Amino acid sequence: MADLESTFISTKSDADWSWHQARLHFKEADPEFHDVVKGLENPVDVEQRPAFESLVRAVIGQQLSTKAAHTIWCRFVALYDGELNPEVVVQEAAEVHRSAGVSGQKHGYIMDLCRHYLADPASFDAVGQCTDQEVITSWTKVKGLGPWTVQMHLMFQLSRPDVFPVDDLGVRRAMEKGLSIPKDSPKTVYAKRALVWSPFRTAASRLLWESLNAQPK
Repeated sequence: MADLESTFISTKSDADWSWHQARLHFKEADPEFHDVVKGLENPVDVEQRPAFESLVRAVIGQQLSTKAAHTIWCRFVALYDGELNPEVVVQEAAEVHRSAGVSGQKHGYIMDLCRHYLADPASFDAVGQCTDQEVITSWTKVKGLGPWTVQMHLMFQLSRPDVFPVDDLGVRRAMEKGLSIPKDSPKTVYAKRALVWSPFRTAASRLLWESLNAQPK
């Protein structure tokens, strides 16, 4: 079993894994959880995006419904004819972004992301040998990028196998519903319960979202 230091993030780099391997692990290591998720289909992979595009999209979608985020994202991308280039985006006025529905605060976050990206593209595009912790530490230096946002990229875009986003309310609610964890328990309770799912906590988290039909898009 993983130790408590790896409760919130994995220390592994990109690794090959499969849903079949993950489910076999759950069946052996946690029969209760396996019973909860065994009838669920494997979640569908999301569209793969470059790091800069993925993170801009994440910033735009913060604290918005899926529908509203999609609408604003489409308007934003249309400003650039479908191709986001940080050298171009960083020069854009806040008024232009606001015309697409992007708030002034989020415009500032996008500008800070552009500056960090242009200063060191490899720190975003070449993280294959970096641990999850290193990526989170690096990327959260950007205004507007918190651990949860970076974890979503690690899980969905980089397919890191062992990420557990304890800050995600959907994950916690699914665990309360399926595993009889008291509602609004301390986050350490959920994290400790998830340790047995390692090294496949990404798969476990996605199945928990699936159990609520609320997987992030």
